[in-house]
Amino acid sequence: MDTKDAERAYPETLDETHRNWLHSKPFRNDPAETSRLLVDAALIILVLDLRDGVSLCELGCGTGWVSRVAARQGVRAVGYDISPGMVEIAREEAAREGVDVRYEVADMETLEPEEQFDTCLLYDALHHSARPELVLATARRALRPGGRLLVHEPNWMHRFTGRAAAQEHGVTEAGYSARRLKQLVRGAGFAEVHRLHRSRRALFTNGPLDVARHFGGPLVTRALVTGGAGFIGSHLVDTLLARGDEVTVVDNFATGKRENLRAGAALAERDIRENLGDVFDDARPELCFHLAAQADVRVSVADPEFDAQVNAIGTVRVLEGARRHGTHLVFSSTGGAIYGESPEPATEESARQPLSPYGTSKLAAEEYIRTYNRLYESGHVALRFGNVYGPRQDPHGEAGVVAIFFNRLKAGEAPRIFGDGRQTRDYVFVGDVVDATLAGAGVRGGVFNVGTGRETSVVELFDACRTVAGVDVEPEYAPARLGELQRSVLAIDRAIDELAWRPRRSLDEGLAETWDWVRG
Repeated sequence: MDTKDAERAYPETLDETHRNWLHSKPFRNDPAETSRLLVDAALIILVLDLRDGVSLCELGCGTGWVSRVAARQGVRAVGYDISPGMVEIAREEAAREGVDVRYEVADMETLEPEEQFDTCLLYDALHHSARPELVLATARRALRPGGRLLVHEPNWMHRFTGRAAAQEHGVTEAGYSARRLKQLVRGAGFAEVHRLHRSRRALFTNGPLDVARHFGGPLVTRALVTGGAGFIGSHLVDTLLARGDEVTVVDNFATGKRENLRAGAALAERDIRENLGDVFDDARPELCFHLAAQADVRVSVADPEFDAQVNAIGTVRVLEGARRHGTHLVFSSTGGAIYGESPEPATEESARQPLSPYGTSKLAAEEYIRTYNRLYESGHVALRFGNVYGPRQDPHGEAGVVAIFFNRLKAGEAPRIFGDGRQTRDYVFVGDVVDATLAGAGVRGGVFNVGTGRETSVVELFDACRTVAGVDVEPEYAPARLGELQRSVLAIDRAIDELAWRPRRSLDEGLAETWDWVRG
C-alpha cells in the first residue's frame, strides 16, 4: 500500500480538494505540504475503507484536514481539539469548502463523546500527552464495539518540530516511539496492531515520512482481576472500566474493601484457594490479572502453611481456570522479598534469596507459571513489584509505610522508624504500577521488575512525607526488627526495553497525590 494506490483510488477528491486547499488559511503558502497531506488523507481513506455511511472521529484534529477529505466521501465526521484557535480555523475551512463536519473544543484526556464512531484517528493529542493512557481511554469511549483506532508514529522531523509543544504539555520528548506506541495501544485493549508505511517515493517527493499507523482490533476486553477490591487491584479495575472493558472481580474481602469497588464490575466473592472453574466459565476472560495474595511477611512467618495455600496453591487454581479458557495471565509478584538483600540494584537474573515464607511462596507461584508456560505454551507474565504506595493503601499493613507515616502525621502523632532509618527501598506509585500491569498484558512470557530504579532510605522518605504534609514533627525511633532487609532496589531496564514502560511520577509527585487522598 503506497501513495500511488491512494492517487489512483481518489483522483477526483484529491484534485478538487487540492484546488480548495491551495487558498486555505493553514497551507496558503505551502502547496507542497498541502499535496503531501492530501495524499496522506486519501491513503487513510483507502486503507480504512472510509466511505458513505461510515463515521469518523478525529481526536486532536488540528485544522481538521483528514475529516474534511473524508466528508467528501460521505463519511460522517466529528473533530475535537484542545486549541480554540485550531477549531476556529477548522470550522472556517469546512464552511468555505462546503463540507459538513462538526468541530468542538475539548480536552482529549477527559472528553466524554456524546456518540460512538466506526473509526477514530489520533495524532498529536496522544504524542503530546503526559498521560497517553487517558487519551487512549477517550478513544475507546469514542469507538463502537469492533471499531478501529489509527495513530501515527513520529519521525525525527516530528520529534524536532514538536519539542516545544511537548514540553508545554509536560512530555519530556516529543512523540512516543514505535515500540512505546505498540505497548500503549495493546495496553489499552486493542487486539491487533499493524503498521502502514508510505512508499519511499513519497518520502523523497512529498516530504518526510511521518505517518506509520497502528490499527486496533476488537474494542472490548473481558478481564478478570483477582484481588480487585484491594489497594493495587482496585486502581487497576478503575482503569479497565474507564477504557470500556468488561471486568469481573474475584475477592474474599480478607484485606480488600467493598468501598474500593466501582459500579460496573461484576463481583465473584470467592477465595482463590477454591476451584475457580465456574468463575472463569461465567466471565470467559481474555485477560486475568492475578493480584490476590497473602502479602504480610509477619503472617507468613507465623503461619507459613496458610501463606503457601494462598500464594502458591491459589495461583495454581487461577492458572487452571486460565488454561481452560486460553486466558492470558499477568501475575503480581514481589521484588524485595524474592531477591533478599541487594548490594546492587537487582535484575531479573539476580540470585533469588527470600528471607521469609512470603518471598518463597511468591517465588513458588512464579515457578508454577513458568512450568505452565513450558507445558501449555501459555505466555503468562510475572511482574516483580517494588514497594508500592498511593491512595487507598491500608495504613495497618506492614508494607504500607507511606500510608502509616501519612496517617500518623494527619493525626498529629509522631511516626515510628525502626532501627537507624538508613534501610532503603524502591518506592513506586500505584498509578505507575497499573500502567506496567497493563503493559504486561501486551507481551508473551517473561519476568519484569516494576520499580523506579532509585532507592530511598526510610529517613529520606519520612522527610519527604513531612514536607508534603507541611508539618514539623520529629519521628520516634524503635529497635530494629529482626530480619529486616537493609537494602532493596530494582533494576528496571528490562521493563523499559521490552514493555516500553517507565515510571512517570517522581516520589514527591506521588507523595503529594497520596497526601491529598489521606487528608480527605
